[in-house]
Amino acid sequence: MPKLLENIKTLIAEFRQTQQTEAIPWVIDGKPNFARLISAGDGKYLRLSRKMVILIENFCGELKRNNTVLMRSYTDREWNDLFYSAIGPALAQIHPDNNLDASAETVLNTVRETLQQLRSNEDSCEYVFGCTLFENSDISTFEIGSVKFEPRITWLKRKKSEGDISEITARRVKRSWHGEKIRNRKTSIDSFREQNILDAVKTCPYVCTVQTKGLAPEAGRQKALMAARLAITSIAVRWPTPSSVLDGFNLLVDRSVRVQSFLSYVPGRNNLAGIKMKGLPFGPTIDPAEWRGLLSQHRAEYDSVAEVIELCTSPTGKVRRPKLTNALFQALIWFHEGCRENVDTLAVVKFVASLDALASGKGLSDICSLIEARLGMEKSDVIHVNGQTVHEAVKKIYNNGRSQTIHGTNDRLGHDWTSARLFSEHLSRRCLVACLDWAGNNQSGDDPSLLKNDRVEACSLT
Repeated sequence: MPKLLENIKTLIAEFRQTQQTEAIPWVIDGKPNFARLISAGDGKYLRLSRKMVILIENFCGELKRNNTVLMRSYTDREWNDLFYSAIGPALAQIHPDNNLDASAETVLNTVRETLQQLRSNEDSCEYVFGCTLFENSDISTFEIGSVKFEPRITWLKRKKSEGDISEITARRVKRSWHGEKIRNRKTSIDSFREQNILDAVKTCPYVCTVQTKGLAPEAGRQKALMAARLAITSIAVRWPTPSSVLDGFNLLVDRSVRVQSFLSYVPGRNNLAGIKMKGLPFGPTIDPAEWRGLLSQHRAEYDSVAEVIELCTSPTGKVRRPKLTNALFQALIWFHEGCRENVDTLAVVKFVASLDALASGKGLSDICSLIEARLGMEKSDVIHVNGQTVHEAVKKIYNNGRSQTIHGTNDRLGHDWTSARLFSEHLSRRCLVACLDWAGNNQSGDDPSLLKNDRVEACSLT
């Protein structure tokens, strides 16, 4: 607090100088000293010097760094914009003859009160993303924490019943989704909303929605996207190779099917362009009853994922089991990123990072302990088709794959890493699923080290 008040006093002193045009040079070292204008309220504006901008941003950053909720609820840009809307009126009310110490206290208190009022407008928000998911569109609505997946027609009916979509818009959107050509509509707020829905969902058969509360708009959007990706990844792990499934499980804002064309010339041959399709239009087909059965059978895992999503979207970070949930959160993020990675070597790094998160970041030995505890395999057991033991196989992907690549010492970067990638994905998937299952069935613990110490039977991976 003393440092912050000293910063504010320096700011006020500089501000008083800037109000005396003749007292401050507006060009210093050939550069404009006038940095920006900010609103002071009532249609008035204040001129800021470069030094004032630096002092204000220090003030702004200090308030955010000392508040966990602000750190989680706002992007830096959102917080800066909000802060500038509060600091202008606070400075404008300072009388030039007032005591500097008293003025600093007044500015600090006024800014805090104004920010509190502005932040009180934050409310719950539902973010909506078009989603491909399964090939068949007859899967009933299901939820994983605050993330909901619905067939798009089901979502449309729900939003109409909740009053967020008008009868006319709902009818026209439905016709468009059925392939009918709809006539141009007279420009209005409702017509813009209609187009927004069509743009956000397009041809996606499913809609993914995420509920947030107490987050600024952009911070909320970012966290909602992350929560949706985590939920989709938790669905994909039901299949032996989640990365292949995730090629078809896509949020519209993230990925789409695309054709990559390339040219190659070989001397003495007639050459044509090469074509490769990237991504799939949808994921696997699954019977609705079978999917309901999987959700029920693996309820413990999805309860754990729901806790992870709660931590992801929480404005406070206060969840029931913060340490364990944070470890699972990071493991799930790294696993998702490994599945999405285009470069095989980097995918190995990310899958091993997922294992490392589950093993509390303690390295090779503890990853082996994790495998022993969760999968019931000793270090000397053969785990790889080439005869490698658990310890040998993990050492290769941990040392040669993860560590050497990160530190820039991997002299085999140009080798083919597809087999190592596939092995890393399968191993990290099995450990991730087993840890989610353990956390769901052991609700009282908040110690991530138990994941590698509390040995139980491995969970089913079907």
